[in-house]
Amino acid sequence: MTMTKEDFISIIEDLQISHDYQIGLNRFFKKNNVDGYIFQPDCSCSVIKLLHMIFGEKDADEWIESFCFDFDFGRKYKDSIKTKAGHVVPFSTADDLYNMLTNNNN
Repeated sequence: MTMTKEDFISIIEDLQISHDYQIGLNRFFKKNNVDGYIFQPDCSCSVIKLLHMIFGEKDADEWIESFCFDFDFGRKYKDSIKTKAGHVVPFSTADDLYNMLTNNNN
């Protein structure tokens, strides 16, 4: 199965919106002295798993999950991924992630 870049980016953006909403809600609670945190159910883990299955071997190193959660949807990426030749791999947008997965630059 193939996926267009537009569909992929739209899915990643939806994941980011859901993630940011939950983070923002918990920050609001903390700011207003609400005791505890709430994480509303979503399907982000299932969506990531499905994307991983679609991209198969191209996501063998779990770049999708890393982009979303380790690099906070690219916002925390600091040019830390490099090719064997030492060139920085772009990885700060969903577009970069899609290019990495489809060009086998990982």
